[in-house]
Amino acid sequence: MSEQPRIAYGVQVIHDCIVRDTDICRTFDTKSKKLSLYREKQQLLDRHPEMKKMIDAGFVSSLDSKRGKFVGKVGWLPTELVITDQRIREMCRNMFTYPKFVREKAGISFGPCPGSGKMSACPPFSPTPKETRAKLDQADIFIAVQSVYFVEPPGMPGWQDILVTKFKKEIEKRKGKGTVTAAFGAGPCQLCHPKPCLGGGECRAPEKRLFALESAGIPVAQLCRDMALFTGEPDWRIKFIKYYGTPRQTHKKWKLTFGVAVKLE
Repeated sequence: MSEQPRIAYGVQVIHDCIVRDTDICRTFDTKSKKLSLYREKQQLLDRHPEMKKMIDAGFVSSLDSKRGKFVGKVGWLPTELVITDQRIREMCRNMFTYPKFVREKAGISFGPCPGSGKMSACPPFSPTPKETRAKLDQADIFIAVQSVYFVEPPGMPGWQDILVTKFKKEIEKRKGKGTVTAAFGAGPCQLCHPKPCLGGGECRAPEKRLFALESAGIPVAQLCRDMALFTGEPDWRIKFIKYYGTPRQTHKKWKLTFGVAVKLE
């Protein structure tokens, strides 16, 4: 059999192909267009000094003495630049090598995200990109929170879910109920921990349930690229790990990104 050419459809390539194939990417196809929109929203944000003070890593960290230490960076971008796409949502079904604790529980070492189709904040139980877009369109800015780097999980499951919930509560306490039009976690919602997720779409507290950015169709790597552009901090960018859970794993460090969509006026 003749040798066929190899095409590398890695996660990063798939993610970037989807991003380039969206209306938002076609509309804001240059840095200057993105920066022009950012400056326009900056003028709006300048009219809300109390909100500006809350867009700060120190402020978010102060909301929880135990979990706040995991906060690395906080920033914002216009919600018009946050992409939502069904193909990103479907990437939760991508196959990858499971870490040891999942292998021991599931009895298999390779498959889709263990939450996909099972946990109640994961697809198909998470909002569709259309529903997510509607929530983003009600807001003016998206406040992104990114963790410090981890090599091993911090031993505090769901810390990001609790922290973003407290962040939402504090914003609405100061700016009014409904100011936060949507809140997003990172990874499957673990607000019920140590109780297991009921699964199948069932939830003990559906009004508090958090959906990961990806599960709602938001390409996180692109969001982080835009954050790097607007803040001038290249470290906002994230890298997808190749060969996860194997001796060939490309890099050992990883971080989480989550946040809230906020209506200013």
